[in-house]
Amino acid sequence: MRRSVVAVLAVLAIAAMPGCKRRKDPVQYVEEGGSQLAIAINVADPRAAIQLLRGFHDVENNAWRWTGPTFAVALRPPKEVPPEGARLFLEYAVPDVFLQKVPRTTLSVMVNGKALDPEVINKAGSGRVERTVPPELLRSDVITVDFSLDKFLPAGAVDQRDLGLIVSAVGLQGSKAPAPATK
Repeated sequence: MRRSVVAVLAVLAIAAMPGCKRRKDPVQYVEEGGSQLAIAINVADPRAAIQLLRGFHDVENNAWRWTGPTFAVALRPPKEVPPEGARLFLEYAVPDVFLQKVPRTTLSVMVNGKALDPEVINKAGSGRVERTVPPELLRSDVITVDFSLDKFLPAGAVDQRDLGLIVSAVGLQGSKAPAPATK
């Protein structure tokens, strides 16, 4: 009996300690009624990290990430999808050192398991891949986009990591921007 009283007192004492009190205001990670996934992301944004499924290295210069030879993201589909589908985009850069070792690579793109047209990359600098995603691939709550390079910089060539592209943003666009007004 005495042991059970001591045990109860110990539990009460621990619960009364300041470090063990429950927060009165719970931390909210998502706005009420909002979706956790964005339609387009800046890969350096810490809030977007949950959407980087695989193949991305750490943020560099607070602006971009190297990828590995394969990488994938999860995106929220647009609320309104035009009959022709949505535009998938990937903003990337290729440094000269990459092209010195790999003068040409092909980027394959798959959306929810369906292949889109590949992109041949053979010049240094900034680039943007854009592909139309058919509306039937945008009917779920989450869109998975898989990217794969046929050639890349293997670990040890210039870095300790396998290196693919330098990526800054990826996303979907539901409808085209309105044409500028003409006079």
